[in-house]
Amino acid sequence: MNRQQEHHIIDILFVIALFCIFALSAVFLITVGANIYGKTVSHMEDNFNCRTSFAYVTEKIRQADQNGAVSVGELHELPAILITETVDDTRYITYLYQCNGYLKELMVREDTPLSPEAGQDILPVTEFSFEEVNDKLLAFTITTTDGSSCRLFVSKRSAGGDSNAK
Repeated sequence: MNRQQEHHIIDILFVIALFCIFALSAVFLITVGANIYGKTVSHMEDNFNCRTSFAYVTEKIRQADQNGAVSVGELHELPAILITETVDDTRYITYLYQCNGYLKELMVREDTPLSPEAGQDILPVTEFSFEEVNDKLLAFTITTTDGSSCRLFVSKRSAGGDSNAK
């Protein structure tokens, strides 16, 4: 009888130990999976911010790509891309710039003074810098909120010649 009782206690302890190992393994796998998922989501968000901001800036430049319509300038001492267009004999300027942690766009009539804060927030970025490499090439650097930096070169297709060229 005593031997049979020992046999049952060992069986119960074995089942409990097996269950504990299974539970610990499950918790470990869930933790690892959640960590990988979090990193993937963060990476995708940063990638989205870089790619979307580059696509946005590139499309704005391509839409206005006429002789002299795209230039580098300032909006109240903030570096900005200036896109000039004339509608019904009125000249408008679209500014693309970084202010208060956002890539912003502001379209105003040429003679209308507005502050940089009046611009429309496009995407959160910590840095939006650019340089005019030559009369046909602009280099952009965008730094996302997590510190990832991306660089892009955009060619102005109509830096000279026909003003209707695209």
